Amino acid sequence: MIQQVLVAVDGSENSERALDFAIVFAGKYCAALTVLNVTELPVAMYPGNELMVVAKDLRKLHNDILSRAVERIKVANPALIVRAVLREGEPATEIVAVSKEGEFDVVVLGHLGVGKVKGILMGSISEKVVRLVPCTVIVVK
Repeated sequence: MIQQVLVAVDGSENSERALDFAIVFAGKYCAALTVLNVTELPVAMYPGNELMVVAKDLRKLHNDILSRAVERIKVANPALIVRAVLREGEPATEIVAVSKEGEFDVVVLGHLGVGKVKGILMGSISEKVVRLVPCTVIVVK
């Protein structure tokens, strides 16, 4: 039985399609829907307090992405139970961690095509999540 669905969003077109899919999917199963956004802090070094300003701006941007996603869910299906989660770190690692912590039945995420060389060297977020998440993963194209 599907009771908990996790959808990862980042504001991209691919994640918007994943969100739309997750809304319909969770609605069909009367499942609770958790929306996750992961912010990666920049690796570059900034002098003085500039890094704090950049981090604060990034956090606001990612909170806005989450807020828009939650609003979209409420408009599309007001009956869904919705929760928003913001995490900091490497996206695939955080998606896997949240999926394990929340004991989700299904994880939904968008697919982003990467070049062959980049895909071989780094792997994609969706590929890492599919490999490491202990539940069903739906990758939406």
